[in-house]
Amino acid sequence: MEMHKIDWGKVRLDYPGLVGQTYLDTGSMGLMARSTVEAAHAEHERLVQEGSTRGIYWMMEGLPQIAREVAAHIYGDAAGTILFQSFTAGLSRIAPLLKHRPKVLLVGGDYPTLHGPFHWNGFQVAMVQPAADGSIPMDLLAAAMAKERPQVVGISHVQWTTGHTIDLKAFGELCRAHGAWSVVDITQSWCCVPVDLRTAPIDIIGGSGYKWPLAGFGNGFFHLSPEVRSELAKRNGFDPVKALSEGHLDPVAQVRLRDGLKRHADLGMQAVWERVQYVTAYAVQELQRAGVRILNGTDAGTRAGILIIEGGRERQAVMHAAGLPAQLRGAGIRLGIHFYNNEQEVDRLAEVLRGT
Repeated sequence: MEMHKIDWGKVRLDYPGLVGQTYLDTGSMGLMARSTVEAAHAEHERLVQEGSTRGIYWMMEGLPQIAREVAAHIYGDAAGTILFQSFTAGLSRIAPLLKHRPKVLLVGGDYPTLHGPFHWNGFQVAMVQPAADGSIPMDLLAAAMAKERPQVVGISHVQWTTGHTIDLKAFGELCRAHGAWSVVDITQSWCCVPVDLRTAPIDIIGGSGYKWPLAGFGNGFFHLSPEVRSELAKRNGFDPVKALSEGHLDPVAQVRLRDGLKRHADLGMQAVWERVQYVTAYAVQELQRAGVRILNGTDAGTRAGILIIEGGRERQAVMHAAGLPAQLRGAGIRLGIHFYNNEQEVDRLAEVLRGT
């Protein structure tokens, strides 16, 4: 569906959280749609009525089906897709299986739970720091890989404190050229920035559903490439996907994820991305007109739905008092713009911030 054919005003009606506030904090948690909550309530009721019958359905059929839907959404392989409660839970389980590749390269300032499992499991950790402007150019990563010679490189698709977005295809190809497995966290990009594993050769990719998929807490996934699955199986003597899969994930959380992914697919990955780009560009324009300094996000080629504006607790308090929730992140205040945001909300933001 092309962007100009979508009635975004009608789409907004399914999000009660947009009423009474200007919500620009999807980078912290996305708003759930009313239909998402209704689907969750319906599943809760089935569990109330059916008990173990419904529970066994989820273990035997429901969870594998959700895994297939997640795989299809990122154009991955269902055989390599594993459901978890979150990215953190998944990487904590996967990292110990990677210890035969003992040296990992990570990016300074990246999300702590991407770093944690490697530190906790005794990996030799090398760090590369972003450029002074917060960007992470491919040549910076290439130089670090050539120097450090890691066997694993971990990075977020979109940085949580700057919004800087890497090129997944270029990153995957760079890692393979250096013989390193790529590990990518797409929690800050999933259902915002297009992700297509047919063109991006990423070895291990995962994310949580509570931000841009708008699916609430308790749902996430990892996808292991065929090469990763083969190497881990040969080394450990068991199928890593079967070993990592859990049979007692919360079905209600999975229903919320299904509803969020279906909405994103119905709108169209490209249409959502175009909408985010459009509203974000409008925000850059209007904030600059209002005299608000934008610290990160003015480069359209490397931003997702995140802008970092200048400000501290005082400006954040002004925003909260005006019904504009936002969080202090990086060097300023983070704004998260999604497809349900519009120009009128940006205008109100600019007006509130003018002169503060």
